[in-house]
Amino acid sequence: MTTPPLQDDPNPNDPNPARSSATLAAFAGQVQRRLGLETESEAEILTRATLNEFGKVVSSGLAQDLTVSLPPELSAELRGQRQSDDKARAIGRAEFVDAVSGAVHSVDAEEVERQVEQVLRLLREWLPESDVDRTLEQLPGDIVTLMR
Repeated sequence: MTTPPLQDDPNPNDPNPARSSATLAAFAGQVQRRLGLETESEAEILTRATLNEFGKVVSSGLAQDLTVSLPPELSAELRGQRQSDDKARAIGRAEFVDAVSGAVHSVDAEEVERQVEQVLRLLREWLPESDVDRTLEQLPGDIVTLMR
């Protein structure tokens, strides 16, 4: 479980880590270290883009449940993508990665896929096991393999 933010974030959509909560900085910092990214800001942009797309492939109810375990700024990425009564949406791995690639620095599809995979694996580590199981049940098979 994550700790609450240490400061208010006046603009939760601003990828400037200086304006982010401690938990967002921790999540993005882990992404940065795992991938060897140059800046935390780059890691935060990747994380937001990945969770933005992830929020589109899970049901709105599950997205809402997952927000409890995430930094508030990232919770908004999940919740903001769907209507409150939406169901999970099937999407292929290539389409998912392509959607993320439009927001990140890399244009290499294989590199973006590797980055997305690491963000989703970190997400899995941050979630309670019961949420992980429910999430994996809802995801299309191609996306499940990215998260395992």
